[in-house]
Amino acid sequence: VSADGHVVEPGDLWTTRLDRKFRDRAPRVESRDNGDYYLIDGFEPIPVGLEGVALDDKISGQIKSAEGYRHAATRPGAWDPKARLADQDMDHVQAEVIYPGLGLFISSAPDAEYVRACFQSYNDWLSEFCAAAPTRLLGAALLPMRGPVEWAIEEAQRAAKQGLRSVMIPTEVANRSYGEPEYARLWETVQDLGLILTLHVGTDEPFMRKAARLGIGKSYVDSKICSMQRSMADLIWGAVPQNYPQLRFVLVEGGIGWIASVLRSMDHWWEDHRHWMEPKVNEAPSFYFRRQLWATFEDDRAGVLTRELIGVDRLMWGSDYPHTEGTFPYSREQVARDFAGIPEAEVYQMVAGNAARLYGLSA
Repeated sequence: VSADGHVVEPGDLWTTRLDRKFRDRAPRVESRDNGDYYLIDGFEPIPVGLEGVALDDKISGQIKSAEGYRHAATRPGAWDPKARLADQDMDHVQAEVIYPGLGLFISSAPDAEYVRACFQSYNDWLSEFCAAAPTRLLGAALLPMRGPVEWAIEEAQRAAKQGLRSVMIPTEVANRSYGEPEYARLWETVQDLGLILTLHVGTDEPFMRKAARLGIGKSYVDSKICSMQRSMADLIWGAVPQNYPQLRFVLVEGGIGWIASVLRSMDHWWEDHRHWMEPKVNEAPSFYFRRQLWATFEDDRAGVLTRELIGVDRLMWGSDYPHTEGTFPYSREQVARDFAGIPEAEVYQMVAGNAARLYGLSA
């Protein structure tokens, strides 16, 4: 069971579905001489190369650039549910939690109302995609986290009615904390609906924009690891898990090798300073992680080796299909390397059982 997979949205998803008020600014694909680019209102053009169209080149070890690719050449399983199920079978995957492609970046577009409209269109399309095989394609709806909190509440309620099992928020909202009272009604709603609350890397700032500022290597580390560390700290220190004990959180695609170290550091600080810190957190941070948080990874031997410090039942493997850092179509081979020497029962927990239980599948 892959706890982290993606779609590549059809090129006309937003140009045909978006509220007509925003249709002229709809996220779209633009063809240029040196390849195709995604256009999102307020952003520099983003080359399509790392979102799935380069998957076959990744398999053959020939990715030379994010540019030069055509969106239409994307592997069909990225947007066609029938082809997706065939690729799942090829990679020995029984079910997959589905996250967006281009939709990851839209959350930080400058116009909050535009973001909300884009997310509504995406969630409608995603629910149709997942309806083709609802026990194998488990969609995560996108919640607009800027603008009135009612927008996010309404979209969570709509996602539940559409049969989607989880909702996704950005790893960070600029200059805000998820522990602020403004968000309380949202957390209560998501908890009451029984939805799983997920945070996926790459949603704090568009990756290619960050790459232009920091460099590709540094931005990769910041997007994939550092932003998730900040998210975990924000949720736990903000007392969100404490105040909503039935709310379940998944930290998606941030890896797991850092978790034991960061939790121990947070626990140490809590032991010395808990009496004066606000918000007041009644238990050590690791307590809330082990009670309510899960984390996904695709290739993280260091995390597997520290699993006992984190909690084996908190860890979930994901293939990250169809992204270039994913493990498709050699997931079994990657799992064999990462889990070498690990007891079979624990391997099963991390590659299937934990996700099956969390998402209500038959384990």
